[in-house]
Amino acid sequence: MTPSSKTTMAAHESEARRPVTAVVMNLFCTGLGIARSLGEHGIPVIGLSAQRGVYGNFSRYAKTMRCADSRKEPEALLTQLLELGARLGHRAILFPTRDHDLVFLDRFRRELEPHFVLVVASREALERCLNKWETYSLATQAGVPTPKSWLVEDANDLRKAAGQVTYPCVLKPVAAHHWRTADNWALVGGRKAIAVASAEELLAEYAVIAGADPRALIQEAIPGADDCLIVTACYIDRQSRFQAAFNIQKLVQTPPGFGTGCIVQSANRPELLDRTIRLLQAMEFTGVAEVEYKWDARDDEYKLIEVNPRPWDQHRLGAACGVDLMYLAYCDGAGFPQPAVHADLTPRKWVAEDAFILTALRLIWRREPGLGALVRQARGERVCAIWSATDPLPFIGYLASLVAELFRMGLQVIRRSPAGRAPAPQKPAMRASQ
Repeated sequence: MTPSSKTTMAAHESEARRPVTAVVMNLFCTGLGIARSLGEHGIPVIGLSAQRGVYGNFSRYAKTMRCADSRKEPEALLTQLLELGARLGHRAILFPTRDHDLVFLDRFRRELEPHFVLVVASREALERCLNKWETYSLATQAGVPTPKSWLVEDANDLRKAAGQVTYPCVLKPVAAHHWRTADNWALVGGRKAIAVASAEELLAEYAVIAGADPRALIQEAIPGADDCLIVTACYIDRQSRFQAAFNIQKLVQTPPGFGTGCIVQSANRPELLDRTIRLLQAMEFTGVAEVEYKWDARDDEYKLIEVNPRPWDQHRLGAACGVDLMYLAYCDGAGFPQPAVHADLTPRKWVAEDAFILTALRLIWRREPGLGALVRQARGERVCAIWSATDPLPFIGYLASLVAELFRMGLQVIRRSPAGRAPAPQKPAMRASQ
């Protein structure tokens, strides 16, 4: 081979491996983590942000672009993304971070795919994941243990199920994003799921949530604390091949029971991998998935809770353990060779500082026990959701917004207190002639 041909081949290889831009929808902790995972590899990242002041907007690893919200203004966001795609001049890799992002990307696939590689599963697979009843049915067919579940589509179904359910049970949306649409989140009391202790309570709670969506799922409640929850996080490539996985154990959720992870730790539960792959294959799923199980001591078995078909808050723990699912997804979408995975089973923790700080402040304010236990749970080798020594500005931005919010709340407390109220206007004294 002549020197000139070698130079030409090297140029073509360099061109083929030129970094492809990644676009991340929202820059809260999930999106911030994606930006850091990719930015550390020298990949250019554009972070879409519908809100000023979000801490991820200040990351050195992402160029922030103000845009419309996928839930509130989907058509406006579509226009902005098409304009961005035209400017980039190549197909960028587009990462969702919320269920509403998935719904948006699925709705506008045809328009977006000429400009972006979407890190989402097919429409059919998404429906099977987002619809909890579909997930339950497929899990049963695939032989994956699950809690007993009942589908409710109207009040008649509810009355039938109420006589069959064992209590306590859990009332859930069939599709989680339906409860977060428009005013529904306030209507359901900001709850992802509702613990129910009796048939009477079930009927009463359903009467409330039916205003958001008459379809609901009733599920057997599995006893046990939050640390009984285990996640198998994995990546299935675009050719439906399993690439890598790691496990997470939840230690603290906020709120307890049905909240989001505040403190989680890496775990080793290889027995969950086979059933996870079996379930995702039954769904014909590709992409990033977080499959959650809960240990049921009554049956000595892990039972499926849900499938989250997108990047989620704690994915950055995987990168710390040598299993960076976001980088795998990027390389797959960009057509690059899949990087080698070297899993490190050294125990590590992931801490969401925003949830941790607010939980600690609430315990102090209410003079409740538990602060010491909370601090102990966070000890050890850890990675944080917002803080990073190589990318400190997001944490500084978060602290500034926290101080401002605490100051605002303090003023409200002062104004509501008797000492802080302005004197009530006095009725003028009546003159003798009146």
